[in-house]
Amino acid sequence: MDVKRYLSRIRYHGDTRPTLENLRAIHLAHMLAVPFENLSIHCGDEIVLDLQLIYNKIVVKRRGGLCYELNGLFSWLLKQLGFSSKIVSAQGYRPLLEVYGREMGHCLNVVSIGGEDWVADVGNMCLFRAPIRLTEDQEHTDVTGTYRLRLEGDMWFLQRLKRSASATKLENACYKFKAAPGGTQGNDMASSRQWVTKYKFTLQERELQDFGKACNWTQQFHHVFSVQPVCVLHLADGLITCMGRELTTARYGIRVTMATRRLESDDDILKVLRDTFGVKLDKHLVIKD
Repeated sequence: MDVKRYLSRIRYHGDTRPTLENLRAIHLAHMLAVPFENLSIHCGDEIVLDLQLIYNKIVVKRRGGLCYELNGLFSWLLKQLGFSSKIVSAQGYRPLLEVYGREMGHCLNVVSIGGEDWVADVGNMCLFRAPIRLTEDQEHTDVTGTYRLRLEGDMWFLQRLKRSASATKLENACYKFKAAPGGTQGNDMASSRQWVTKYKFTLQERELQDFGKACNWTQQFHHVFSVQPVCVLHLADGLITCMGRELTTARYGIRVTMATRRLESDDDILKVLRDTFGVKLDKHLVIKD
């Protein structure tokens, strides 16, 4: 790995010593520079979980990727910088069906610094931007919401405080599902606050290749990613999502404001990917209407 080139790709020019402050800064820089995207699937390319291929795609060709690619490569970077990091697997919660998704359906990193563990995830679509301390019931707030971790046996649950209707609408647009009753867990009766589980995970260390079958399944059968192209990028004050022919821009504040427009032609989509997300494709992108 050419570490300097990777850091240049994410526009990070600060200190790289393995400290919590630097982890936070590198994590944020990564999310603001590298999109979550599944465009390879819709360009007829197979996503192979080989770190050198992923490095070439994300750093050299300046693309984005799925969680396996983004967090797998990020783990490699952290280790090159001297951080103690491991990959773990997670299962996302599906509120419509009120079930958890496939095992190995998501991957993330757990980073140890000074005797404490931190959850780092640069491969999520619209969740936290700063690492979360691996401790139970400690609230973590950033621009995207307020989070906590719960522990049952050896299983950790990432939860986000239920948000306003506008913020929920943003997430529904991001993941392309309709709001449904229920899907919330951990009702805090003392404050009448509700927490929504996003995914669950254990601390069992995994190798990137362990996610190969799940990655293949995602490319072929995932209810969103196998159906239409998706590209999501965090902004300093919001989030921008291109899904199929819809471009949605959200701005965070006291309330989440959203604007959506339809991209009528394939050329419009390619222009948005290039000018807004910094993604240039070298193969034909298939968009299903």
